[in-house]
Amino acid sequence: MMEVSALTTIVFWAASGMTLGLAVIVVTQRDVFRAAIALAGSFLGVGILYFVLNAEFVGVVQILVYVGAISVLMAFAVMFIQDIASGSRPSEGRLFAVVVSVLLFSAVVFTAYNSNWSSMDEINDPLALHALTDGYVEVGTGTDISILKDPPIDSDAVVVENGGVLVDSTGPIGVMLIREYMLAFEIIGLLLVATLIGGLLLMRDRAPENEPENGDASV
Repeated sequence: MMEVSALTTIVFWAASGMTLGLAVIVVTQRDVFRAAIALAGSFLGVGILYFVLNAEFVGVVQILVYVGAISVLMAFAVMFIQDIASGSRPSEGRLFAVVVSVLLFSAVVFTAYNSNWSSMDEINDPLALHALTDGYVEVGTGTDISILKDPPIDSDAVVVENGGVLVDSTGPIGVMLIREYMLAFEIIGLLLVATLIGGLLLMRDRAPENEPENGDASV
């Protein structure tokens, strides 16, 4: 049976507290630069939670993209803004945002409370345990796929041997992104580049209306 160690439990609660605490700082901090740093720390906490859940690939992407790129871009954008204090002025829709946030949080709590959660220690199926920890074999294609513990000796069907689900999913996910989801992968990259260009345009200083953009005085 698979048991959750005490260290894993401690890391999970520590990362959860870190994520929630820094998220509260993000929405309450008036200094935009400090809020951006707290947001990077909150993203890092989410990445640690992914590692605890054995989702190494998602955790690495979370740290590289959000902590290493998005948060740094936001910090540089704030530093390039001349009037930083004006970026943290209260918004007119704060009451509406609070109401929506409370409703979303209530929905998440209601769903989590009424869901039938099961521990991995309660799994009794030998095939399921073997597929999670050791590996599994796919025999056939399409809708005629059979999941086996060991590869068949004599079989004319397509046989694909996979590692354990909780062992290391980075390799299979990378192969799927490059082979089966290549178009979606490239579209996401294009969207990130477009977002970067839009952020740079928003940071660019605008010339005053009463002065020409090239800085030359009108005759």
